[in-house]
Amino acid sequence: MKDKIKRFFIDKKELLVFIAVVVVVFATVITIASLALNDTPVSNDDPIQNPGDDDKPTVNPGDDDKPNNPVIQQPKAKFAVPVQGECEVVRIFFDLSLSDEELEAAIITVGGYFVESKGISYAKSDNSVFDVCSIYDGKVTSVEEDELDGVCVTIKHADDVISVYSSLSNVNVKVNDTVRVGQVIGKASTSLADVEAGVHVHLEVKVNNAYVNPTTVFGKELSEVQTGK
Repeated sequence: MKDKIKRFFIDKKELLVFIAVVVVVFATVITIASLALNDTPVSNDDPIQNPGDDDKPTVNPGDDDKPNNPVIQQPKAKFAVPVQGECEVVRIFFDLSLSDEELEAAIITVGGYFVESKGISYAKSDNSVFDVCSIYDGKVTSVEEDELDGVCVTIKHADDVISVYSSLSNVNVKVNDTVRVGQVIGKASTSLADVEAGVHVHLEVKVNNAYVNPTTVFGKELSEVQTGK
């Protein structure tokens, strides 16, 4: 009986020693593995999650990157004739360089007097009424009725360029109105200043307060008229 008890304690002791050895070995393995993991170097292939300024996309558009929006140059206005449709010149601008025949068309007979034409007059062959238009952009500075010239409209195109339209009726503009080239300002009519012309409009143009032949400004820009080119 004593031998059995003694043998029991010997076997139990050996079991405990075995368990202790296993525990020590397991703990040692864990410790070595942990140390090995902590000492592992970082590979250069590992992604770096800390981008600097060089990693940011650079937006620096040059001239080639700018939207191509060409500026469309609007054509400048040019002086135009004051009538539309089939009208003819019945009175021309007086100029001593004209021939004798031409001078007759540049002189207006008023009563027993001869008056030099300071502009040109337009009329229709059938002596009918027609629209009268502004020859250029500007502002109406005067609308007056004269006993001889009928209703007269003065338009200022610049400080040194103005146009005057006489022998009008049914005028539809007033002082300080802004008008555009080709805009209708009234109707042609008759006047005592030139009965022979019948239904007509008489146009005068002044540059630097001097009368000029209106035909010399047609088709020109304002700067060209001012410089006399």
